[in-house]
Amino acid sequence: MAEKKEQVRVEDQVRALIAQIESIRAEITALDTAINALRQTVATLRTLKRLGQGKSVLIPVGSIAQVEMKIENLDRVVVSVGQNISAELSYDEAVKYIEDEIERILALRLVLEQTIADLYTQSTSSFKVPKAKKKRRTRSNFPLSFPFFEEA
Repeated sequence: MAEKKEQVRVEDQVRALIAQIESIRAEITALDTAINALRQTVATLRTLKRLGQGKSVLIPVGSIAQVEMKIENLDRVVVSVGQNISAELSYDEAVKYIEDEIERILALRLVLEQTIADLYTQSTSSFKVPKAKKKRRTRSNFPLSFPFFEEA
């Protein structure tokens, strides 16, 4: 009976660890999405800067429409800095701000990956199932007949 309770306890702990790991994986996926969006933003800013003043671009307006606009001045970029607050930065400051944000998110991602590794280590070290004692083989309990067990 005690063995059954211990087995149930271990199974519950394993389920809890698996749930934690899955939750952290979901957070990592969300961070990856944010990183990709920020990288795409930097790439778009660089492309617009390279195109230069006076070039026409299509800007999405909603999900089904685009409007043509000319690049007038890319010296100033308005960047969201959190909680619906935006700041006007120079082009170089904006790119640096976004790249720094990517680095902060990557650092957090690394911490989450290490947490998952630690949870795996914890699960493998804490929940080892005790091995059954090996039964010594004798002639009577050996599954096959071998010549060295047969009487001469």
